[in-house]
Amino acid sequence: MHYIEESNKSVQEVVDSIQKIASTYGFGVLHIHNVKNTLNSKGIDFERECQILDVCKPSVAKEFLSQDMSLSVIMPCKISVYTDNNTTNIAMNSLTQLVDDINPDLLDLAQKSQEELLQIINEVK
Repeated sequence: MHYIEESNKSVQEVVDSIQKIASTYGFGVLHIHNVKNTLNSKGIDFERECQILDVCKPSVAKEFLSQDMSLSVIMPCKISVYTDNNTTNIAMNSLTQLVDDINPDLLDLAQKSQEELLQIINEVK
């Protein structure tokens, strides 16, 4: 399952907004993958905007990894901001579903983190 919200803002405006407010929720933006720029730099003509933000809340990362290192395969969390049919979309996978597949004992923490990520998305859209 994944979540998608539409925005009237440009991809860059949404990405900039996420960078500004993530820390108010305890998250940091570790890296931004600009898919269009990366593909174009490799000689592949790609015109659609798509930026993928790697976001992490250190306290949650520590808890997940202290309990189960195999959760590292789903870290950091990703928020994708892209254009589709001239609309900006903000998307993320369900953290609870990803964690449930690996270690259901950590669902409460995953749910809380997912709610915060969805609040960020709702705030920036």
